[in-house]
Amino acid sequence: MKLSRVLLHREVVLAFVIAALSLASMWAWWTTTARERAEDEAALRAEEQQAARLARQREESRALMPDVLEGIALGMSVEEVRALGHRLDATPPRPPLPGVPPLTLYEERLANGGQIMFGFSEQSGRLVQTQIMSLLPTLDGIAPHLQAMNERYGTPTGVWDCPDTQGLPTRRFTWRQSQTAIADVFLVYGERVSLTLYIATPDTIEASLRMARCSPVPRERLDQFPTASPEQIQQASAEAE
Repeated sequence: MKLSRVLLHREVVLAFVIAALSLASMWAWWTTTARERAEDEAALRAEEQQAARLARQREESRALMPDVLEGIALGMSVEEVRALGHRLDATPPRPPLPGVPPLTLYEERLANGGQIMFGFSEQSGRLVQTQIMSLLPTLDGIAPHLQAMNERYGTPTGVWDCPDTQGLPTRRFTWRQSQTAIADVFLVYGERVSLTLYIATPDTIEASLRMARCSPVPRERLDQFPTASPEQIQQASAEAE
């Protein structure tokens, strides 16, 4: 009789252990499944948010492009840009700049002597910056140019003096949008002004400001543009070559 009770007790204990192990296994499976499901949902939400951000960036940047880049938008591929009639010539590879993701650069020469540079992310293959380079023949062209920029983009969100734009001093006016940023770069030398208009991602413009050691311009110096000396121009030309 005692033996029967012992065996019965063992069977009860064994059944309890088996049930406990089954519950533990089910709990582990459920928690793992729930965690994986939550991770999948989070990844899906992140992809949807990224897609929405890129769509907003395309729409916003397309509206900011000047006439010569009508229809162009950040986030486009090389093929999409070429399909709009732009002739993109690959430029020689350049060493990556500190703090800036590597870019694949293409250039387009304009009939008026201007130049456009297109920068595509090496990682994604998507357009992240455009540069339009042109010249003002005299210093008298600065005020009308800025007036036109203000009419197009509004009051600048930043004005900067940048002592080291590839070894040259420049003045920069920036406009920060939600998904896009604009920088108008003035290089004054003698009586001439070299202009570079950047339309790029905010991160790209911010990295450029850091590299050039830019600092905000005090109100009392807004009309005092930095000027490059002939020696600085000669040295920068030699280094570029």
